[in-house]
Amino acid sequence: MPPVAGQHKVLGFVSQSNRETDCKVFRDITQADYDYISRKIEDCPAKPRLEYNCDTRTLVVEMPSPVHEAIIKVISKGLERLDQILQEYITGDLLSLDTHTNLTIDGDSVKCIPDILHMSRADLIQRLRDRVKAFPDVGLLFMAEVQERIPYSAPAHSSHAWQKLQKEEEVRSYTTFLSNRTGPRLLNRPAGIKVERHIWHAMSSVHLQVWVQDCDRRIDIDTQNPDLTTRGELFPNTSMGNVTLMIEKGLSRMRDRYAQLSQQVSPNVDISALMHVSVTLPFGWDEMLSKLALASMSMAYDRYRSWYSTVATSRRGVKCKAAEAFDAGAKRTTDEAFNSGPLRNTRSRTRARTAAVLVRGQSLP
Repeated sequence: MPPVAGQHKVLGFVSQSNRETDCKVFRDITQADYDYISRKIEDCPAKPRLEYNCDTRTLVVEMPSPVHEAIIKVISKGLERLDQILQEYITGDLLSLDTHTNLTIDGDSVKCIPDILHMSRADLIQRLRDRVKAFPDVGLLFMAEVQERIPYSAPAHSSHAWQKLQKEEEVRSYTTFLSNRTGPRLLNRPAGIKVERHIWHAMSSVHLQVWVQDCDRRIDIDTQNPDLTTRGELFPNTSMGNVTLMIEKGLSRMRDRYAQLSQQVSPNVDISALMHVSVTLPFGWDEMLSKLALASMSMAYDRYRSWYSTVATSRRGVKCKAAEAFDAGAKRTTDEAFNSGPLRNTRSRTRARTAAVLVRGQSLP
């Protein structure tokens, strides 16, 4: 596609208020296109994540979601706490540790923010292979797969939810919308969000997989070696013991690497205190479940608000066309013009959410 056309397609996707997917792949994107798009999205309220492959001229654009942010925040805050602990044992402040969740990594062929990807498992695994190849120094890789109970769809035309919600003059507030939900009202684990008989968001499962480096200091995404990778279930059942141990193994190696770097900077430095620091999981699985419960509510409300915005915009557009037709002396009546308007039955096909991490306040109703 022509360069300008490529830019317009990407920015058009980013600016959509009721897109059918949160992740999209664009091809034939030039380096100039990528540079221009990167500058433009700096002003976006919800900054999308970009992954650009110079060799294939492929750009993956992923819009952040509440579920996405919940996972990232729990992990990043935990890593920040661990960094603060380890920093106390680094003699003379030889190293300065920091945690970034929106830092663009510029490799030879891949440019990306190495935190989250929302796509099918097969596509994700291939992307992870590309990433560890482009960034071989990655010491710990964490993947979370969040499955929805059913693919999300907007309220069907003339359904109870559609009839009830579309005629309201103003969008409901977060508190008002969620105060009308039915079913379990849990804050410690995800529960289906059903409002006006419509399911707006419902998780069915959350699984996590972790990889660490092998003896050659490389991560092999395809390995089945239980010493290098493991998988656990967080929701609906919780069985995360092996995942916890694997993460701690990877973080312990990160501590060892800090010690090695300290010695490179100052060969006579005493690293014994640092090497004796016990590295434990710096966040809790219960904490992540609680954050996912809140994220599910936010996701439901975002979908409702986006759907309402589309319906309200369409309704206003029809009224405007009706007035124009009346003023122009059209033969049909205002009601006929309104009823024949292009009110869309929007549908989102948000399917399984798959997330990957490369390690480095609302009131409730």
